[in-house]
Amino acid sequence: MDHQRVEFLYLQQEDCVKAGGLDMKQTIKAVERSFFLHGKKDFIQPAKPVIRWGGPETEETTGRIMSMPAYLGGESYADELKEKGLLGPVSTSGIKFIPSRPENPSKHNLPRSNGIIIIVDSETLMPACIMDGTLVSAMRTGAASGVAAKYLANPDSKVMGMIGASVQGITQTLAVKESTDHLELCKVYDINPETTQRYLDKMNEFGCDIEFRVADSHEQAIRGSDIICTATIAREPYVDAEWYKEGVLHCEISFWDTPTEALKTIDFIVVDDWEQVKHHGVDVSWRAVRDQVIAEEKIRGNLGDIVVGNKAGRTHRKEKVLFNPIGMGIHDLSEAFRIYKNAARLGVGRKLPLWEEPFL
Repeated sequence: MDHQRVEFLYLQQEDCVKAGGLDMKQTIKAVERSFFLHGKKDFIQPAKPVIRWGGPETEETTGRIMSMPAYLGGESYADELKEKGLLGPVSTSGIKFIPSRPENPSKHNLPRSNGIIIIVDSETLMPACIMDGTLVSAMRTGAASGVAAKYLANPDSKVMGMIGASVQGITQTLAVKESTDHLELCKVYDINPETTQRYLDKMNEFGCDIEFRVADSHEQAIRGSDIICTATIAREPYVDAEWYKEGVLHCEISFWDTPTEALKTIDFIVVDDWEQVKHHGVDVSWRAVRDQVIAEEKIRGNLGDIVVGNKAGRTHRKEKVLFNPIGMGIHDLSEAFRIYKNAARLGVGRKLPLWEEPFL
């Protein structure tokens, strides 16, 4: 029996850029789509396996390798997606493979993380696209905080505090700016002045038209900020709850920046997927519950449930809110699918054969 030739679209990172991979507005729509479908339970997302060389704390020292499989639907909610101004159904599956080595930038002049994403054809489950996942991963992580800002921050938030000025600092800032109508100032702090300068150069390159001020300390970046993003590879906590402004939204993207004790002052906590957070066992929200620093009832739930209206978000201006996501494979799939469809429409990328004729 003759078998059909199988080929897939290959997108290197430059192709992803050409296909709109740096368009934060559209990335936020893709990520909000995946939050929406998560809230509607139209997804499949196994707990992500992690290779570590030691305990959870070694992820920030030695590194890790994650695999993140996911399926996203959407056909049953096509009209609702359209009404919310989001992107349409996905209705397929994919996986992100993402190793991370913290010493790569300093030792090898390489990014800390790299990723590969595979999207399959929904009917045959043959690969439809294999693409760079590094850009997708960076953009969708920032966009998750953008969606959180839309639903959890005070709508007139003017001041952002950004701690950590590397790649995640860049995408966090772009996403928060995109999601808030009144942001005027971002106070940025990083222990490395060269990283801070690169961040400022990138903000200028992206045309991010707010004032940027280099803070002298963590405290200076946090005090008086309406929205805080912490995105570092810190190995010890440094956040002091006394620095929080009334009504703050704190997006804790890292693992160890905030001490569990600080969560006593938070009114409620939102995650992306509480079961995934518990499985991973690293995030401060889970450690605070595990160690009985806070009651599990302080975890209001998943952001997707707030997006679809099943749970309330912020109910008054004075609430202090922590958003503590683990990062979901459905975000990667949703954003990668957006880029893949754009690339196919624009004729970007290369078609490569999986085989001409299978040997077996």
